[in-house]
This record gives sequence, C-alpha cells and structure tokens, in this order.
Amino acid sequence: MGNHAVTLRVAPFVRIECKFWLTDDGWSGSCEQPSIAVQAGTFEHVKSEMEIALGKYIESLLRQPQHINTTEAA
Repeated sequence: MGNHAVTLRVAPFVRIECKFWLTDDGWSGSCEQPSIAVQAGTFEHVKSEMEIALGKYIESLLRQPQHINTTEAA
C-alpha cells in the first residue's frame, strides 16, 4: 500500500501578551511586540479583533521573502 499525503491547516498556539481595558466607547486592546492596537464595542469582539490582527501580522511575516545567508547555507 502506497503512502498518501494529507494537507491540513494547522493553527499553532503562540502566547502573546496583550492588554485590554474598558473605555467610554467600548473596549481597547494592545500588544507591545508586535505593536498592534484594536477597539471594539464588547470584550469578546475586541479579543476577536486582536486575534485577527495578530494572525494577519504573522501571515505577513511568512509571506516576506526569505533571505538565506550564504555563510550559513554552506
């Protein structure tokens, strides 16, 4: 019996500390590294917005061209 490849999306667990606080207009959230700030009407929504923003940030890092150091490759 031959081997079969399966392609799956994997959502890795990455712990990033973010701060959330209540404002007059709803909820705000921010991360220091990477520098991201979000706002929403409810805590659940601001947390979701932060997760989306962090995901987009990480995806943008993965899309950047990889520069291989020739001394490391040798």
